[in-house]
Amino acid sequence: MTAEELGQMIWNVKELLRNVYDNKDVEDVILPFTLLRRLDCVLVGSESRVAANMKQLEELGQTSQEDIDNMMPMLMDAAGYKFYNTSGLSLSKLITVPADLTNNFKTYLEGFSPNIREILKNFTGKGENASLSDIFLNLARKNLLLQVTKAFVLNIDLSPDKVDNHMMGTVFEIVIRYAKESVGIGAGQFYTPRDIVRLMTEITLLGQEDKIYQDGKIISVYDPCCGTGGILTLTKDTIEETAKERRVDVTVNLFGQELNDKTYALCKSDIIMKGDEAKGIAVGDTLLIDEFRDQKFNFMLANPPYGVDWKREYDSVSAEAEDKNSRFAPGLPDKSDGQLLFTLHMLHKMDPKGSRVGILSNGSPLFNGGAGSGWSNIRKHMLDNDLLDAIIALPGGLFYGTGIATYLWIFDNKKPESHKNKVLLINAAKDEYVQPMRKNLGMKNILVSDYGRNEICRIYHAFETCDNAKLMDKDDFFYTYITVERPLRLIYKDVKTKYAALDEKKRSEALANIVALNDIDTERTDAEFFAYLESKKIKTTAKLIKDCRTFFGEVSETAPEVHVIPLDDSSDLVTDTNLRDYESIPFKTDIQEYFQNEVLRFAPDAWMDREKDKIGCEFPISKLFYEYQPLRSVEDILADIRALEEDEEQSIQSLINDCLLYTSDAADEA
Repeated sequence: MTAEELGQMIWNVKELLRNVYDNKDVEDVILPFTLLRRLDCVLVGSESRVAANMKQLEELGQTSQEDIDNMMPMLMDAAGYKFYNTSGLSLSKLITVPADLTNNFKTYLEGFSPNIREILKNFTGKGENASLSDIFLNLARKNLLLQVTKAFVLNIDLSPDKVDNHMMGTVFEIVIRYAKESVGIGAGQFYTPRDIVRLMTEITLLGQEDKIYQDGKIISVYDPCCGTGGILTLTKDTIEETAKERRVDVTVNLFGQELNDKTYALCKSDIIMKGDEAKGIAVGDTLLIDEFRDQKFNFMLANPPYGVDWKREYDSVSAEAEDKNSRFAPGLPDKSDGQLLFTLHMLHKMDPKGSRVGILSNGSPLFNGGAGSGWSNIRKHMLDNDLLDAIIALPGGLFYGTGIATYLWIFDNKKPESHKNKVLLINAAKDEYVQPMRKNLGMKNILVSDYGRNEICRIYHAFETCDNAKLMDKDDFFYTYITVERPLRLIYKDVKTKYAALDEKKRSEALANIVALNDIDTERTDAEFFAYLESKKIKTTAKLIKDCRTFFGEVSETAPEVHVIPLDDSSDLVTDTNLRDYESIPFKTDIQEYFQNEVLRFAPDAWMDREKDKIGCEFPISKLFYEYQPLRSVEDILADIRALEEDEEQSIQSLINDCLLYTSDAADEA
């Protein structure tokens, strides 16, 4: 039986719940029972060994739950797994005594090791208020507990000899997908497709073989938004498989944090069933509380949520960013999208001895935000510290919940010499790297092919410019954002009319005295206007000068420039804010030369206000790989139109002929 067929069989248990449970609540039964059935099958044969240990504890008078939990390592050894059950019961035994099923089910759940009990409580989604009874009491009240338990015991065999750990992880993912899609929630919110994970894992591990595959080596892998743990477990599998091939003993410790209680429960249970205690998996909001605050990791991989706001975390994150040594100190993106916060979090957790990071994103982190913005400053931080190694553009259609293009970022704080101050951009958004799926899964309609994954890895490993890659200097991504000013040019006329139209609050005695002058309406330049006022003994203050220019002056392109101090040509020019412009000048371009050729040629009176310069940073990967597609010729377009017209005429003629034939037949019958 395939994983897809087994997942479908498990999900079909929902038919027992039809018209009794709402669609959104079905997963509250199916998911924990899937876990219980797997645990039940795995623990077969361990009951007598665990019972013998429990008898020893009874003889020592250590019978409280606390006493038993304190002996967790001993009981794990007895069970042969990182979990156990001390109740002596199993799902198979429970259904043999239907009359006592509810009470026995409670005893059965309470008999699990503390790590499993904690997982089961998280399946309820009730947080600190969760109880193990929430797993089964509602079923019991609706007289469905026996039917559901029987369905899993009699029809679904999840024994390790039938379903290995890898397949079980796939089955979990399939059941989750069915559960989420049944209520219109994208599965991609909870796990990342395996073909993407394989690519991300292989690229992130590439070139690190000598550091990883050493006898006795301990490797830490971390995902700050781990979902169901697919990225973590596949990375561990990849490392362990290669270590086995190389005949070296490598230990991989997994660490992750997940916001959603139920997803966390799935993640932790999957890891436990694969032989790990899952002590490194935590539940909670990574942006609010880092459950691994003082830890650094060798490898970090993640697929954080795209375009999800972080308004709830804003106050806490902003306060933390004030500390120049904090994870968010380099900058903050817009509150509407928190992807780069996860990137900063991971970069902050890089081990000074060497770490690699692989993280997926949509296009926003590449270029959102202008120079001086939080977005730009974060990108600048990546390059200033020479952390960014590569960005790989992926095609749309790879994910379950979105068809948009995505990007894989690779970071390395111990780059080889040939990579230093360089960034490789790879255009993997090509049909040659993917293959169509036989059946769409949500919005996912293609897979990264084996050839595509190998070719992308080869291009990355070569780390040089080729048809689908560009090796860039880090300075290629920087630009200087300059402010271009032009002078204000004013003339004065019809002053009396303008004063009469002024709001009463804007009028003043000083302005009234000017308006009272006989020939004040004569057209004058700015210098002429204030020279005239001076000749009439009008004392001008800074406020009066400003008011005159604001209320009486008209912009004129042919008028002379306006100086801050009237009649003093040595004073600064007044800027016309309506003509203010900005230029983004690449770092490698001489600013003065650019200004001369691209600005002064069109605006000879312009100047740069260099005090307002800002350094910006963006990764215009789409622009760099843009391929011009020539427009179709007029002849081709007209030929298509003529062909359509001919088809239309033929269709109309065929319809007319059918109508005539029908009329003729009707007449004959009459």
